Amino acid sequence: MDDSLFFVNLGLRYLHILGAIALMGGTIFMRFALFPTVKGLSEAERAAVHTGVRSRWAKVVGIASGMLLISGIANLGLASRYDIALHGGGSYSMLGGIKLVLALPIFVIAALLMGKTDLAKKVQANAAMFMNINLVLALILVFIGGWLKFSTKTLKEKYRPGNVPAAAAQADGQPAIQLTK
Repeated sequence: MDDSLFFVNLGLRYLHILGAIALMGGTIFMRFALFPTVKGLSEAERAAVHTGVRSRWAKVVGIASGMLLISGIANLGLASRYDIALHGGGSYSMLGGIKLVLALPIFVIAALLMGKTDLAKKVQANAAMFMNINLVLALILVFIGGWLKFSTKTLKEKYRPGNVPAAAAQADGQPAIQLTK
C-alpha cells in the first residue's frame, strides 16, 4: 500500500456513502410513500404524523448532512495529494466544488422540511416540490460522484511514505542523504 492515508480515505468514503444513502433514501421514501399516504388523512392526523416524523427524522437529517459535509470537504482537501485524470477531461477539484455547492441547498431544504420556523412552514406547504428539487439535485450529485469515481488517481511522489523525509529534508535546504566518514 503506497498511501499512508488509505484507511482515512476509506473511512471518509463510507461516511460519505452512508450519509448520502440516509438523506436521499429518506427523501425518496417520504416523497413516494409517506407523502402520498398522509394526503388522505385529516388535517389533525397529518399534523400528528408530521410531528412524530419530524422529531425523529430531523436528527437523521442533521447527522447525515454533517457526515456528508465533513467527508466531502475532507475529500476535496485530500484530493491535492493526488494527480487525478478525469475521463473526458475536466478538473476533479472543480467537479468536487460543484458537488459541494449543489449539496448545500439539499441540506437547507431537508432541514426546512423538518423545521419549525415560519420559513420551514412555507417550505412544508410545498413539500412535494421541494422534495422533487432535492431528489433532482441529489441525482445530479450521484452522477457527478460516479464520474469522479472512475478517475485515475496517482499519489504524488512527495506523499509516498518512503519519500516524505527526503522531501522534507530537501525543503530545508539540506541534502536528502548525508554521507559521513
